[in-house]
Formats: sequence, structure tokens, C-alpha cells
Amino acid sequence: MAADRTPRAPHEQYRLAEFPVDDAWVRKNNESLAEVRRLQWSAGILGGIVLAAGIAVLVYSGPAAWGWFIAAMAGAFALGCLAMIWYIPRKMGSMAQTYATSELIPAVIADVRPRGVTLLALADRAVDRSAGKLPVLVARSCEKIPGHETRVGERVPCVAVVGNRSARGRDNLYQFISPMPVAWATPDTTVLRRLVKEIPAGEWETLRQNLDRVDEVSALPTSLLPLD
Repeated sequence: MAADRTPRAPHEQYRLAEFPVDDAWVRKNNESLAEVRRLQWSAGILGGIVLAAGIAVLVYSGPAAWGWFIAAMAGAFALGCLAMIWYIPRKMGSMAQTYATSELIPAVIADVRPRGVTLLALADRAVDRSAGKLPVLVARSCEKIPGHETRVGERVPCVAVVGNRSARGRDNLYQFISPMPVAWATPDTTVLRRLVKEIPAGEWETLRQNLDRVDEVSALPTSLLPLD
């Protein structure tokens, strides 16, 4: 399927990562996709529990009018939960489209833990760059990143998955930014090395100078720390 290359902001095309996405590799390694699956399972289980509870109340009530009312409310809530199983992946779109239309950003392994690593990325929170850039540090915990050495300072090209823009549409800010490693979309290490080189050296240097701030960024509710 051809990727939509329409820029999010008409004045400027974001820097994109151009490479073929391996769907089988994505299903096996992409932790963002795994999170979507967990949300789908949670929505399905919650919907089933609420629906069963509504039926139980209806049976217990005799069935009285109040029992029908509670059962109807429970049924509507359950249908909403079950609809999320379909809505969540549709809202996100395919992983191939996400990688093709999300901005290429630098990230480095800033912390190595027994069961994973923490990435520190440099992103831009501004939607309309003509009004100026708003660089931020972003932290994300990952279990594994294939194709990369598990060491502090390892360069990991990512795409910035963004969302939750203000409903007013006037503050020019992304409220949510999550770095998603390119290594979760392809096993081709030559692609990873090429994308590392496509990111300006100055951006990698900014991350190197801020490596010791990873705990500060991770402690924030949004995991976003503006840079002056």
C-alpha cells in the first residue's frame, strides 16, 4: 500500500525515514503493536465482564424495571468496550503508514536495566515549525531493540509517534510524543546505519550532552522535558 506522503504542516515536510517495513518483523518485535494488542484484550475482557454483570443483575431483579435499566446501561457500556477492539487499530493506522509519515528523530540508549533499556530521544513538540521549533527530550522504556548493541550511548534511529493535540488547535503543541525504533520495523542493519547518518551530527551531540538527564525526563508525567 502506498504511503501517504502529505506533510502534516503544509509549510514544511518533516524529515522522514524511507525504508521498506517488514510486516512479519513488526508483528514479532514492535512493542507499540504489542501495547495495542494488550489494549484490545483489556477492552474485550472489560466489555465481557460488564455485560455478564448486567445480565446477572437483570436475572436477580426478577426482572424488575430497575434491573432492565441497569442491564441496558451495562450493555451499552459493554458495546462501547467491544467497539474499541476495532477502533484502536483503525485509529492508529497500519505500522507501515506510521513509519512512513512520522518524523525521523535521534534516540540513544541512556540506561540499561536487567530486563530492558531506556531510550532518550530528541524530538520537536511544535506542529507548525514556521512559528519556531520547540525541542524536547523524550524518554521511553523498551524491553529490547534488535540490531543494536545494548550499551549506554548506542544510537537508535526512531520515528516520533505524536498525538493528543489540543482540541482548541491554537497552542501548536503535541501533547504526546513517543519514540518508536526503526529496528522494530526491519531486520536490515544497513537501513539503521543509513538513517543514523541522515540525522544531523548536532542532534546526536545534543543527546550525548543530556544523557545524564534521563531520570529527570522519565520522572515527568508526560516524559517530555523542554530544552531551552
